Amino acid sequence: MVKIATTWLGCCSGCHISLLDLHEDLLGILEQVELIHSPVLMDVKEIPDDIDVALIEGGVRNEENLHIAKEMRKKAKVVIAFGTCAVYGGIPGMGNLYSNEELLEKAYKTTITTKNDEGIIPSEEVPALTSRVTPLSQVIDVDYILPGCPPKPELIASVLTALLEGKEPELSNKNMCEVCPREKSSEGVVVGELKRNYEGEIDPKKCLLEQGYVCMGVATRASCGALCPSAGVPCTGCYGPTDKVVDQGAKMISALASDYKVDDDKEMNPKELPNKIIDKVGSFYKFTLPSALIPVKNDRNKK
Repeated sequence: MVKIATTWLGCCSGCHISLLDLHEDLLGILEQVELIHSPVLMDVKEIPDDIDVALIEGGVRNEENLHIAKEMRKKAKVVIAFGTCAVYGGIPGMGNLYSNEELLEKAYKTTITTKNDEGIIPSEEVPALTSRVTPLSQVIDVDYILPGCPPKPELIASVLTALLEGKEPELSNKNMCEVCPREKSSEGVVVGELKRNYEGEIDPKKCLLEQGYVCMGVATRASCGALCPSAGVPCTGCYGPTDKVVDQGAKMISALASDYKVDDDKEMNPKELPNKIIDKVGSFYKFTLPSALIPVKNDRNKK
């Protein structure tokens, strides 16, 4: 039987929950594998030898994460970066905008719900933070990626089934716009103005980007079937970019610049366009900042 191990690093365990969301389909996979290590299910620390396939959820945020990632790589024949945090750094990667000192100060001293009169920041026997969040591939060799926040259960099943059958797992290399059911103009996407998600009334059929909503579909891998846009919610990019794209945020910025309507009577001056996007990094790099061309704030280390 194929020996499978799973572990979690800097993450929320949502990818493991998605694995369980296979429900009865999980039984067919379990008949072909032996689960030999999984901290979410077993109270064990030591990572066993001779792992055939390792699913590693989460990015690297502290020294313990780094140690576990290297141990899993050493003992596994195949390593899968499991979920967007492992593949690209994920939402925890937004911490790269701040120094470790700023993060600890906020978390343990200044949040509204924190009562810490002594101003103590945990230090003894607590794994030290690394200098920044990094995706798994920057610290160990990764054989396959399984993006998504979390990955759809069907996608997890297809990747695991392919490996069990001795095949190469395949991910869609189309972007979300290519599979989105929303109607696009015959002239292509033309953005006349930008709106916040709560502004205006969303047309249930028309392309969200054409309506002025920042939808990341053009810069995002189509592995979810355009779930959010189909429900009237702009894509936030949780599956990361396709293999053709180096930097997801840069791709989206380029798309907006290309699609912005250029005529004499447009309602907004192009120079005012950035002001309509309140959280630029959070909008374009919510899930992929640690794997971006510029993975940290430039002046962060000066503080």
